[in-house]
Amino acid sequence: MVGSLANLYQSIENLNESYIQPNKTKNTLLKPVSPVTGSSVPLLLLDDAPTERKFYRCNHGANYVSFDPSTICPHCNRNMNTIMEYVAPPPREEASGEGGFVKGVVTYMVMDDLVVSPLSTISSLTLLNKFNVKEVGALEEKVVNLGMDEAVKLLKASLETKNVLTRVFLNGRK
Repeated sequence: MVGSLANLYQSIENLNESYIQPNKTKNTLLKPVSPVTGSSVPLLLLDDAPTERKFYRCNHGANYVSFDPSTICPHCNRNMNTIMEYVAPPPREEASGEGGFVKGVVTYMVMDDLVVSPLSTISSLTLLNKFNVKEVGALEEKVVNLGMDEAVKLLKASLETKNVLTRVFLNGRK
């Protein structure tokens, strides 16, 4: 596979279950399931998205959704005219270390090719040895801000290159 996205997937697959939050599973990320089907449903609804648009569903057990109440359900051939209630998502969890899928007490290392692994003293020393780093003082720390623009650039780069972080955050700087 071209790019590095497969490495990210493989990292999640290889992550020991002890790092995962007690109420979460790796399969939620590895094998996501959409709660509804249908090409007319937007893939992302932001927290601040307008809620004037009404959604309609089939009232006979099928998981199809439409914007138009006269749409015929492909499952039972009846009108999809039951209005769906919009339920606002819960407030986003603060960065307290307990949100997300992994336990917050662990620090993770993300490599340029998007291989992710728990960070430890041993893994750090192994990495320094692998890259033949003799002088630790020569290393440079780079703090990056991650917003929507950077996320899109990361996704694009992850499909094209094995040097994702370098391309996005160092802009080809040597």
